[in-house]
Formats: sequence, structure tokens, C-alpha cells
Amino acid sequence: MAIADLVRSARESFWVGWKIESNWADPLLFATYRIVQPLASLLIVAFIVIIGASLPGAGLDKRYLASLIVSTSFFVYAGQIITNMGWLVFTDRSRYEVLKNIYLSPGTLQAYIVGRGLVSVLNATISVVVTLLFSVAVFNGALGLGIPINLLTVNLPLLVPAVILGVTGLIAIGYMLSAVNIVSNRLEFILGESIAGIFFLMGGVIFPTSKLPDLIQPISRILPVTYFLDVVRDSFGLTASDPLMDLGYLALTTLGIILVAALVFNRAELRAKKLGLFDRKSEY
Repeated sequence: MAIADLVRSARESFWVGWKIESNWADPLLFATYRIVQPLASLLIVAFIVIIGASLPGAGLDKRYLASLIVSTSFFVYAGQIITNMGWLVFTDRSRYEVLKNIYLSPGTLQAYIVGRGLVSVLNATISVVVTLLFSVAVFNGALGLGIPINLLTVNLPLLVPAVILGVTGLIAIGYMLSAVNIVSNRLEFILGESIAGIFFLMGGVIFPTSKLPDLIQPISRILPVTYFLDVVRDSFGLTASDPLMDLGYLALTTLGIILVAALVFNRAELRAKKLGLFDRKSEY
């Protein structure tokens, strides 16, 4: 019964979150915004590589460009989930002033936060699919670069569990950021985007993690997003690593971040109840 209640709370929270995120514009404008945003990021990075390869003495590494396109496309999950969940507590507590009501309602705040995070998963999934299709159409179709990306030969039995585990880990990170913002009212403007930026640098999106400084590489190895992108590239046939080992590391780091997120949230909840922070409003 308790599980059914949690599922129902998460489902209703998802619907509320979808209404909040999509109700600010007509459907066409909202869809355009969700599609253009990740496409712009991808095109900036990809054309930097293409233009750089046109310089004298340089050459276009098509396999690297393909890896870059796939990594940037799937990093949309990290960018949207972490950023949106990083804003969640601030908007509900200070803008809509409903966080205290949600906390006192029969449904749990934990299920509510997860349900709101799933909205970002849906939006990111649409963006990833459109970005990949657009990339193939532009770089292999219009420009004829022959990038080794074939969407029909993707290893789905490897890609699907990778996305499920990767998304789960990212929601856990967003869950932890929500906990931090419950006991703070000064980090919500930078916390989500800052963490997403760190993951973009350390997760192997632009260049292999082996190129990072030696002091930073151990941090990269404990991030779920690193192995998430590794397995995604494995499923597209763009790496020579062991995909099952990468998937195992992804599962292990995802489990670790879930446990850490649960611990952080419990501590934040106890502190928020003790200090009366659920109804605190930030005045800017």
C-alpha cells in the first residue's frame, strides 16, 4: 500500500510539474524552445571542431566528432535534470509558497521531488532524440561529412539500461541538491548549473577523462555521468572499452549516489524541521 501511495504521489507530482513547465507558452513555442536549446549547444561545439579541422595541417577526426555529438546529445539529461531540480525548492518555497503544504500533505515530499524530476526526464528524452536526428541530417546529409553514426545499428539492449541507470543517478543528484536548498536560501541560483558544468567538464563530454589532470581524474571516476556517457558511446560503437564493465561501474556509482542522496536528504529534513525552514521565504 505504501509503495502504491508513493507511485501515486510521484505520478501526480509529474503532472503538476508538466503543467508548470509547459503552461508558460503555447505548445508550439514550448516545443521549439525545448528543441532549439540543446541543438544550439551541440552546433556550437561541433562547428568549433569542424572549423578547427579546416586549418592548415589539421584534419577532421570523424570518429571523435561522432563521439562528441553523441556525448553532447545525451548530456542533455544531466543539464536539464540537475538544473531544474536545483530550482525546485526555491520556486515552490519562495515563489509559489506551497512547499510547507506539500510537506504536510499525505503524499511525501520525497515522492513529489522525484515526480517533478521525471518531467525533466521526459523533456530531455525528446531533446535527445531530436538532436540525434538533426545531427545525422545536418552532418551526414546536408554537409556530407560521413560521421560514423548509424541510428539503426545502435545496441539498444545496452543503451536502454544505460539510460535508465544514468537517469536514476541524475535524479538522485537532483534530489540531493533539493535537500541542500531546503537548508539554504543562497545557492539555488547557481547550484544546479554549477554542478552540471562540473559534470560537463569531468564527465568526458568534450574530451576523454584520461586527458584531465591527475588530481582530478579520481573525481571523474566516481561520477555516474562518466560511466553513463561511456556506455552510451559503447552502444553507438564509438569506443573500444568493455561495455559490460562500464555498465557495471555505472550501476555501482548509481547505487552509491542514491545512498548518499538519501542520507543527505534525511539530515536536511531533520534540520529543516528543527529550524522551521520549510516555510522560509527568500526576499531578494
